[in-house]
This record gives sequence, C-alpha cells and structure tokens, in this order.
Amino acid sequence: MHNPLLTPDELLLDPSGELLVFRSENQGCAGWGIPLETLGHDDPPVGLFSDHLPDVSWTPYLERVSWACAELVLSETVMARRYGPYGRECPATAAVVAAVEATCTPVALPPCPAWYAPAEGPVRWYSAPGKLLCLEPGPDEPDPAEPVPALVVVGRTEADVREVIAAVPGDWRAEEPMPEAEEEPFPGW
Repeated sequence: MHNPLLTPDELLLDPSGELLVFRSENQGCAGWGIPLETLGHDDPPVGLFSDHLPDVSWTPYLERVSWACAELVLSETVMARRYGPYGRECPATAAVVAAVEATCTPVALPPCPAWYAPAEGPVRWYSAPGKLLCLEPGPDEPDPAEPVPALVVVGRTEADVREVIAAVPGDWRAEEPMPEAEEEPFPGW
C-alpha cells in the first residue's frame, strides 16, 4: 500500500500531539488522524498533517472517519493501477474537467485535500462502469512552484482506459510501465 493503515501497535500521535494517527504516507511525510477531543464520537472527523503544511500543524481532512476510509480504498486503487495498461493520466484542463463532469458520475464523497498539496484544490472522484477517475491538484511538473492539476483514470481492463481516453480530449501521457516488483494488483478484477 502507498499510504497504509497502521496496525494497533503502530498508532501514534502527530507532531502537534493533537491527532491519533491511523494512516501514514509511506515515507512518513504525511498522516491522517482523529483529533483527540473527538475520539469518543461515533464517526469522528479526520485531520491531515503534512510536510506541505509548513505554517500549520494539521488541517481538517474529512468530517467522518468512514469517509476517510472510503477515500483510502479509492486512492489505493488508483495508486495500484495507475501504471501499466490499467491507468493513464493527463493535465486536467478546463476541457478535460468538463468532459469528465459530462460523462462520469461524481463519487458520493466530499472533496478532500491532497496530502502532497493540501493548500491547492481538493481531490475529486468520478466513476463510470469499470472506471475510476481522480481529479487531483498535482503533479508538481513542470514547475514545482505551480502544480498542474491532473486527471488519473484507472480501469478494470485496458479497454476501459481506452474508452476514457477516447471520450476525454486530453494530452494523455504515454503508458508508464508497471514497476518491476509489482504484480497485477487485482487479478481478475
């Protein structure tokens, strides 16, 4: 996993001492946690701390931990399939966003900040049969001072990905090879 849940013995406090961290970015530069004063709530809010928040200790992420768990499943699915034949990405220009909004269904999850660019626009999710699309506020190319929003699409099949590429007029990046150590993330999915 890219940003895994922590096991019970790995739970810790964030640097401010205000969040009980239950999920961590795989290199430790960000984490998701529940504010200590809300631990007794049925579905408490979640906060995000990140090296990309230099002037704040943490920021609100989502209003419910159940939503944060749903977002974890979506983001890990995208990370597992975005390379190789099952995923592609392109800059999220106004035309790209309009095409996505016209052809796909928004996932019923509130927008949330991206851990790597929490001060930028929110992450937004869309779906269509066999497809999951993520509008994200990065990557930091070509100018790290000005992140370029991106659309990432993953599909159940290569044909699903090709359908999105045909329907969304974007500057689609060439297929990136799957990292050597990885197997097909979800065989038969």
